[in-house]
Amino acid sequence: MGYMNDMNSNTTTHRQNIGRRIAAAIGLLCAAAYLPSAMGQAYPSRPLTFVYPYPAGSSSDTAWRTISQDLSKKLGQPVIHENKVGAGGRVGLDFVIKSAPDGYTLGMINNVLSVWQPLMDPRFNIEPGKDYTPIVHAIETPLMLAAKINAPFRDLKSLIAYAKANPGKLNAGSSGPGSGAHLGLALLNYQAGIDVTHVPYKGAAPALTSLLAGETDLFFADAGAKPHIDAGKLMAIAVGSGQRWSLVPGVPTLDEAGLPGFRNTSWTSVGGPAGIPADVVSRLNRAFNDVLTTPEVRTKLEAAGWAIKGGTQQEFIAVIRGDTELYRPVIRAANIKLDQ
Repeated sequence: MGYMNDMNSNTTTHRQNIGRRIAAAIGLLCAAAYLPSAMGQAYPSRPLTFVYPYPAGSSSDTAWRTISQDLSKKLGQPVIHENKVGAGGRVGLDFVIKSAPDGYTLGMINNVLSVWQPLMDPRFNIEPGKDYTPIVHAIETPLMLAAKINAPFRDLKSLIAYAKANPGKLNAGSSGPGSGAHLGLALLNYQAGIDVTHVPYKGAAPALTSLLAGETDLFFADAGAKPHIDAGKLMAIAVGSGQRWSLVPGVPTLDEAGLPGFRNTSWTSVGGPAGIPADVVSRLNRAFNDVLTTPEVRTKLEAAGWAIKGGTQQEFIAVIRGDTELYRPVIRAANIKLDQ
């Protein structure tokens, strides 16, 4: 009987141990279910990496170094700015979207990588939310339609009239196939119903030099053209942003000048891998918006020609989708394809 009692006692103890193990396992599963929220509350607990997918030294790179420095103050963690270049920005973007979706690896994403290249190259089909996480729309600089000083027109209306009366006679430089200047010209041709010939150069500097020399008639230029406009060496016809540009406040937008809905800017924003927890995205969005409204940062960026955007994640997604729908028929009509 004592032997049987010992067996019963051991069996009971064994069952109790199993029960405790099952309860512990259920507890771990429940804790795991709340892990993203816990991560978000603790975030960030270590340094972040911000990937800039182009070479160092550009005005955009400088702007993002300024933003990263202030973001570090807002988050209480170092933000390491890294330049990962190659394949027109895709090397850096690929590194970011293949990183762990924990909010510690972010990257600059622009309209070249999120709108124009996917439309020009079917092999590079990426979608916001599915392939990457849009976090915040940050800064943009308009591209300004500039003309040689002795052009036979003085504004957009007379430019369009001249182009229609002289089909194929005007030409416009760009910094290369698929660049913002190229896409701006394609949109101009599409919306105005004209045929200005595209002349690609290897970079914005030679394209601007060609315009100054009178070898080309037009160029969608960035802030680098302003000194030449101020010196009376170039004409500013209109700017491609939705609002007038603070650097040239007297120059109308293309929308105001007669092409409703025209949009040709160079915008740069923030993205990360797909699957970042929503509370981490929200934390980052607030932090970046705080940075962009910091007076010192805002002053530096605007002095360099950048317009401050900011806003919610949903507003950023709307910008990506809106630009995609604007340029989809333009790229198809002009048969623009990205050479690899």
